[in-house]
Amino acid sequence: MEVRQIRIKGVKRIVIPRSTQLAAGNGTVIEIKGKKRKQKKQSKSVKLLEKIARRSARSGGSIYGEYLKRHRRSNRKKKDGWLKDLSKNTFSAVRKGRKRFKLSSLF
Repeated sequence: MEVRQIRIKGVKRIVIPRSTQLAAGNGTVIEIKGKKRKQKKQSKSVKLLEKIARRSARSGGSIYGEYLKRHRRSNRKKKDGWLKDLSKNTFSAVRKGRKRFKLSSLF
């Protein structure tokens, strides 16, 4: 009999039921040991600062992406549209990016 090792995410054990004609029992139980995750090497004191920095970087990326989308749309609409809509597009992109970065959810 060939034994294969297959990893299925979320499976902790497999129960193979016995035939009902044989003895009444629960069946064979195969326990699967999962890999232990390594913990991040990080000092406790800078954990909050790291979280803030990561969120601000992510929101900054969304700000630039949103501005770029609005810039292209303004340019398609009118000649020099990006220049005419510069302040409107910038403030709208910043407002949308600020929604991604909420300090209240950190505490």
